[in-house]
Parts: sequence; C-alpha cells; structure tokens
Amino acid sequence: MLKFKLAPLTAAIALSQIGFSVWAAESEIEVIQVTAKPFETPVSSLPGMVQIISLEAIQAQASVSADLSALLANLVPSYGAETQMMSSTYQGFRGRKSIVMIDGIVMSNTLRDTSRVLSSISINNIARIEVIQGASSVYGNGESAGVINLITHSASEDSIAFWSQVKVDGSVHNSDSLGYHLSQRISGTQENFSYLAQINWRDSGTLFDGDGTQIPSDPAGRGGQGELKDLDALLKFGYGFDDGSDMSLNLHTRKLENQLSFARKTVFDETVVVDMSMPFEGEAPYSENKYAQFTYDSPSIAGHKLNIELSATESENTQANRVLTQSKKQALRIAAQPLKLPRESDVLTYGIDYQLDKTRQISSKGVCEICNVEQTNLAPFAEYQFNQGDLMLQLGVRYENFDLDVPDYQATGRYGITPFSGETIQGGSLSYSKPVFNLGGVYKFDTTEVYASFSQGYGLGDLRRLRSINVASVEQYDDAMMPTEANNFDLGYRGQFDDLSFDLGLFYTRAERAQSYVDIIDQIIYGTLASMGPSFTYDQSKTFNPDAIDAVVSRDEKTYGVELISSYAFDDTFTLGGTFSYIEGEYRHPTKGWVDMNHARISPLKATAYLDVNVNDEFGGLLQVTYVGSRDAGSQVDLPLPQNGMLGSFEGYGYYNAPTESYATVDLTVFYRSDFGQFTLGIKNLLDKVYRPVYAQMGSGSLYGNIDLPNGLSLDSLESSVREYAFKDSYNAQGTTFTLGYQINY
Repeated sequence: MLKFKLAPLTAAIALSQIGFSVWAAESEIEVIQVTAKPFETPVSSLPGMVQIISLEAIQAQASVSADLSALLANLVPSYGAETQMMSSTYQGFRGRKSIVMIDGIVMSNTLRDTSRVLSSISINNIARIEVIQGASSVYGNGESAGVINLITHSASEDSIAFWSQVKVDGSVHNSDSLGYHLSQRISGTQENFSYLAQINWRDSGTLFDGDGTQIPSDPAGRGGQGELKDLDALLKFGYGFDDGSDMSLNLHTRKLENQLSFARKTVFDETVVVDMSMPFEGEAPYSENKYAQFTYDSPSIAGHKLNIELSATESENTQANRVLTQSKKQALRIAAQPLKLPRESDVLTYGIDYQLDKTRQISSKGVCEICNVEQTNLAPFAEYQFNQGDLMLQLGVRYENFDLDVPDYQATGRYGITPFSGETIQGGSLSYSKPVFNLGGVYKFDTTEVYASFSQGYGLGDLRRLRSINVASVEQYDDAMMPTEANNFDLGYRGQFDDLSFDLGLFYTRAERAQSYVDIIDQIIYGTLASMGPSFTYDQSKTFNPDAIDAVVSRDEKTYGVELISSYAFDDTFTLGGTFSYIEGEYRHPTKGWVDMNHARISPLKATAYLDVNVNDEFGGLLQVTYVGSRDAGSQVDLPLPQNGMLGSFEGYGYYNAPTESYATVDLTVFYRSDFGQFTLGIKNLLDKVYRPVYAQMGSGSLYGNIDLPNGLSLDSLESSVREYAFKDSYNAQGTTFTLGYQINY
C-alpha cells in the first residue's frame, strides 16, 4: 500500500490522514487548498489546530456508518459523541457551535438552528473535510468555535470515468434491519471542460440494540437513522481558460425522510421503545437541502489573484411534532490577493462578503411563529500575513454589519410568562455592526512548530426568542436581541519526531451574551397550574432562570479545554494513534454567579484509539475504540408546587444535568482490493454492547422521581405529562451492525 509523504512540519495536522489511511493513496500535503479561505494556503500558515480528513479516512468511517456526525465524533477530538439521530442536537464543538460549509458555501442556519446541517449532503459525495478551529477575518464564522468545510469530489482527469458502489447493512439480530445503498458517479475532462454527476440512494431498515430489542427509528422526535429514505444528487461543471483562470457551476439536492412504521412510547425510569400496537400517524420527520454555486478564479487580473463566489441555498426541516423550519440564503464573496507586495514573502488578502438570509418557522398548529425574518450581512475583510524566516505572523480585521427585518407576526408564547401571547407584534428593523480582529503566529523549529492565536467572533444567533417576545414591537426588543461577541484564544504545539506525530492544543473562549437553552420546567408547570385556576400563581423572579425567554438566555460564558491528536507508525504495516479531548464551561447566572454549564453544552471526556493494519496493497483493516467518559449529576432540583409547597413537589435534576455513565465501543473495518474492484466489511459496535448515547443519558426532561401530588384529574394529567417528558429521549444505541460494500472504478 502506498503511504503518505509527510513534510515534518505538516505531519501533525494530517494525523487524521495517517491514522485512518486504510485506503490511502500517495499524497503530498505541504501546500493544501483550505477552501474555507479563497486561495491556496500552506498548512503551516494556519495558527491553530487544523485537521485535514482524507478520502481514505472518510471511506473507512463510511464502512461503519453513513452519518457524517458520527464520522466527526470519531475523528475530531473536540466534537461531541455521536447521537445516532438525523439531528446533531447537542453534539457540540468545543462546547459551542460550528459553522458547516460545503465547498466554501455556508450551510448553517444561524437564525434558527435545527442541527440538521450535517444532513445536507451524502457522505459519499465528500472527498475531504477541513476542520479549522477559531475565527478568521477571511472566512468569518460569526461567534462559533470554528469551521467544518466539506469538500466534494472533483472530476476525473480522464475523458470519461465511472465509479459505482453498492452496500448492504443491518443488525446481526434481525433481517428486518437490512438496508441498501447504491451510488453511481460519472465524470471526466475533455479539453478545457470538466464534468461530474453523482447520485446516491439509500433505504435503511429498522434498528435493534445489543439485546436484539427493536429501538425507535426516530428515537427523540428529531429524525433518526432507521426506516430512512435518502436520495442525493450532485452535478459539477467546470471550464478552464487558456490564461489559467477557471469557472465552475455546482448543483446539489438531497432529501432524507423517516418512513416510520410505529409510534414510540416512554417506559418510566427506563427507555423509549417501539409501540407495536400504535402505527405511526402524521407527517414523518424529513430534511431537504439544495444549493447552487458559481465560482470564478483568475491567477492575474490587474495585478491580483481573484476569487468570486456566488451561491444560493435552501433548506427545509420538520420534526415529529410537525414544526417546519425553512431557510433560503443567497451569498456573494469577492476576494483578491496582490501579486506583488513590498515584501515578496508576505501575503495580503482582502475582499467583501454579502449574504441575504430569509428564515421562517411554522408551528405544529400552522402558526408562523418565526415569520419570514430577513437578515442582510455585509462584511468587508482584510488579512495580512508577515513571513520572516521561521516566523509567521497574521493579522486580520473584518467589519460585520447585520440588518434584521421582521414583518408583523403573531407571538405564540410557548413557555413562561408571555404577556403578548396570541397578539400581533409590530414588525421592524434592527441593525448591528462591529469590527472583529484575529491575530496569530507560528514559529517553526526543525521538526516541530508552536502556534498561538487570538480571534473574535460576532453573530446574531437563534431567533427563537421572538416567539415569546415581551414587548409590543420588534424595535423595542433590540436589547434582548443583541449579538454574541466571542474572544477565542488558542495555544498549541505540533510536529513529528521520527515516526511519532502529534498536535496538542489548549483553548479558551470568553463570550458575552452567548445564547443557550436552559431549564424552564418550573415555568411550564407553574404556567399549567395557573391555567387550572387563579389561585395557582407564581413569582417569575423566583424561577430557575428568570431571564429566560422561551427557554433561551443570553449570558456571559467561558469554555476551555485541551485537545490531542497523535499517531505512531511502527513500520509499513502497523500504525497506532488516537485523539483526546477534555472540555469545561461556565456561565454567569443572574442570581447565582458563575455556574457550570449543563451536559448539553459540555461533552464528557472523549478519547479514541485505533490500530491501522496494512498487510499489503490488497488487504488491510482498521480497529478503533471510542471511549466516552462519565459526568456527575449537575444541579439538583427540589420544586414545590406551587412555591408555597402546599401541593407536593418534584425532585430530580436540572435541564440536561442527569448523570451520565461512561461507555466504550469498538468498530472494525477491513478491505480487500482486487483487479475487479474493492470489497469492504465494516462492523459497528463489534462487541454488541448495550448502552445509551451520552445525549440519551442527559435526558430531555428536567424532573423525575419522587413526584407527590394529591389526586385530581388535572394534577394527575400534569404528573403523567412530566413523567413522559422526563424520559422521552432516553433511548438505547444500536447493537452490532454490519456494512458489506463493493466499489469499482472503471
């Protein structure tokens, strides 16, 4: 098998390629195209932790799961443990959010995050993944923790080439779990013209845990991996001019839909199970995404390199509760680099970004509760890179401008005190602007380098707060809608000593007015009681989170942690490596001071280890172990009803603060490459372990156990609903599943 050629100073960044090189091909990566930035960028010019996940690594992970979020959980140390859902809800990135791009197009729905962005494109379309920590003035990422850029396949250099793949997957426990995957790609280059067309189809079966018990295909009402219909199509066209410039057009669409057979039910103190007595009724969860992208690149116009990118995206998502979220975005980026500077070794990049984002959300009752909100973002940027011997310094500035237009709409008042619930809110415009900076440096030693960076982020974030607005007009709401400002600090050491490669990074983020979801179960219960009679009143200021608006708060936060990627090649046959991450975080509560973040934001300790075995060019395999640590219980809750305690109490844990138990899973992939194609076998959860993903252990409900209410029809209903609410996400993970695959290039 051909091995990677690794320049010493870039080896650590390519660890994901080394460690998961089961299908490795010869590659030189001293200079890579980081397409989250508009121009070719040397790896050693990025003053932070960066991972370049190769096609070989992607295919190895795709042999055990078709889920992109599972791939990232296995390969990226600071990315949260997999949830085994269509949604990546609460699968954090350094305890915060990430911006997801496809070929540089921003796919994330920042105005109303549905956590479905990683379902935008099939894993079979992806040739490389760039994971860039921190912020940069050139690509801009709001106030998120970094960028995940998914790079699609390029056209073959032959005049015509075909690639075909077929897979069968399922549980070892039951044949009803069998699913099928088909992919076909045709591409080529004829003179100056290139083309690529790919279609992917998948039909997955039902799911079973390690005991052979069927588990819900949609375990938490956010879309699942079972009974999933998936159709994905990608078209790419390119034309290269004689002067070295080129242009391209990319078109893509994908729709995933859960074709559910049965409803799910909660067994109190246990897990969510399939209710075979109740066929599923209603609209199944689905996710539909489309994009079109036009790019033009020129190596020389008026003494500059030039990059122009124009894109349009659409997304539509539903959940089992029939909430519909729709988003449409149009974007334009123009970037340039002078070909000559007074110092020839330096680099200057400057340009402007424009984006128009239209988002709306329709409730399960058909009410437009986030109604046709339009955000316009105009952001000029510039970044200067100073190179002097072994030292690289980088300074960037970006001026963010957000204009938000909200039409008249009806306040729905979902939770808590909502004085304008059901009333029409007068629309209006809000404007925000701020310059943000990034400063970083890299110093190279013989075989290692030290990097450090400071970067700022600025973004408006989720508009869910509009549903429970507490003023009569949007323009009176400007203080509550203030953007988040984040300051990110990174310090790291990476390099290679003989056969040992590593990248060790420390990070710290301090954010003002950061948004998060908090515990408002007491507001929900008190509000329900108040609807039973005027005697059941409560004091909003004494609830868990008095500053919460529809379960959303804006508070100062700090997150920090350590990440490690390492790899050791014993010889040409065996490579051993792994990742490690540990993250902590706190937020400033209005009455309690600094408080630990709940488990939904801060993932437990996560470590992975792998053994990559390449017997020869034809046969090899990968054994990987993932360990997710435990977390102690968070805040305890003793909630009297009402607050004078006359009607009993609820006791339990705060929002997503139930204790979690540690677990370890083992996955195996093997391949055999022949003259007539490549055969693969992937086995997920090799030991058939019965466990609940960490997300399922956190629990969606806040309170459970020791429920003590007097008898009464209304109060009994309240108790029953809280019991169900408390365990509705507590599902088991899949047991041993296999994937048999065959692919051929011809």
